[in-house]
Amino acid sequence: MEPKDIIDKKFTCFKFESDDRLKWNFEYDSLIGKTGTVVKLNDTYPQYARVKVHTTIGKIVEKHFPTQMIIDQLQFENKSVDDILNDMKQLISRL
Repeated sequence: MEPKDIIDKKFTCFKFESDDRLKWNFEYDSLIGKTGTVVKLNDTYPQYARVKVHTTIGKIVEKHFPTQMIIDQLQFENKSVDDILNDMKQLISRL
């Protein structure tokens, strides 16, 4: 999945670690577990995606989330049970 493929996709908002440009703050706490929709990739820093989230009080909030973490979540949600079992077998064989 390419970063451009996530535009208009829905995902569950998650907690992420702050980095040099994107800082976690208290405003993100209320978004965890809510459904977000990717609006666009940041023009200057495409490693961040602009996301629209409808809060419980009917307000729309737009925040940035790490693009790769959104991709990872979307790819995981689209895996079949067989794919997940194969991944687990590969991980166990490394032990």
